Amino acid sequence: MNNAFAAAPAVKAPLQTQFDERLKKPIALRLNPPPPVAHVFDPVLSTATSNILEKGALSEIIGHHRWCGTEPDRRAGAEFCASRLGYRPDEARIVLTSSTQSTLNMLIPGLVGAGGTLAVDELTYPPIKGFAARYGVRLAPVRMDDDGMIPDAFRTVCQTHRPKAFYPLATLQNPTTVTMSVERRKEVVAIAREFGVSIIEDDIYSLIPRNAPPPLSALAPELSWYLLGLAKSVAPGMKVAYVVAPSTEAAAALFWPGVRATFWMTAPLSAALATELIETGSIGTILDAVRSATVARHTLVRQHLTKINHRLGDGGLHVWVPAPPDVTSTDLATRLEQAGVLVSTSDGFVIGEAKPPRAIRFGLGNPSDDSILERALTIVAAEYNKYRLTDA
Repeated sequence: MNNAFAAAPAVKAPLQTQFDERLKKPIALRLNPPPPVAHVFDPVLSTATSNILEKGALSEIIGHHRWCGTEPDRRAGAEFCASRLGYRPDEARIVLTSSTQSTLNMLIPGLVGAGGTLAVDELTYPPIKGFAARYGVRLAPVRMDDDGMIPDAFRTVCQTHRPKAFYPLATLQNPTTVTMSVERRKEVVAIAREFGVSIIEDDIYSLIPRNAPPPLSALAPELSWYLLGLAKSVAPGMKVAYVVAPSTEAAAALFWPGVRATFWMTAPLSAALATELIETGSIGTILDAVRSATVARHTLVRQHLTKINHRLGDGGLHVWVPAPPDVTSTDLATRLEQAGVLVSTSDGFVIGEAKPPRAIRFGLGNPSDDSILERALTIVAAEYNKYRLTDA
């Protein structure tokens, strides 16, 4: 390095220059958290925290483990999951965990095990591949169409690979944003029941849509491990997920505190906050704010991508955009990165040896305000349209 430059004193840039430099940083759209609603979230959480402290000392709250959740935690969890399941599950079937990921880290080895097979959508949540490799589990991809997992393809996988479980994202599937129809859900559940395949249902995106279909788990509770986390509806740092086991005995067998590891347990203060929000109904206030913010961001997507083929399900936090003809997802993502927007390519979602589809996925919730998202969408549209001009 040139010593003259190394020794030069730092000069603070003028405020306007600092602002301009921030604008030059890439806009990150690879993640898909809920859009920020600080004007609602902060006062609601402040009140909830005050209420918790009035009920007991901090030493009583965080001075011990909550294991699978206290009785009030599980009772609140049962009430919360009932809003999706359509019935109130026995609270003895409820387990509180620290996240969907930590839950999967228990369920995959516990239900499938080394050498076993897990059926999954042919495009799915990327960490599934890491979990499978960690525990020696084989993955059997199931072909999809515009209504999600294809029943005939699922049947073929069940006949050929004899999976012990399958992992569906039936509502606002990640990455394609597909929401499976009720009729398709019934078909898939019937096949799972026929072959005795356990269902590990991740319903994490279901709380933002106002009219999401009932989960698969509501149709086959005896087969299902139902997961409802708060990261995509309340806040990513709200490290609480609710698990509804098919029975009290099954919950105890897989989540007794001495089984394999204890990292899956939620932090006591997080559990107490979630329980307070549910018991007071204030979690609904946050969800309503997130829904409104999501609607506003959907409006921006429609305005800027009006002439670009894309998929965005009702209440969805991410967008699936097919690439222009003869353009790979990597080419499109690279071009967008050079222009200042970071998106996800399709290859990270592919299970098996299938060729990655020519598409990208980007999230809507990460930008701190709508104007930043709008700037990103402007870039996406402009770069996409450059391919059209080139073709013309």
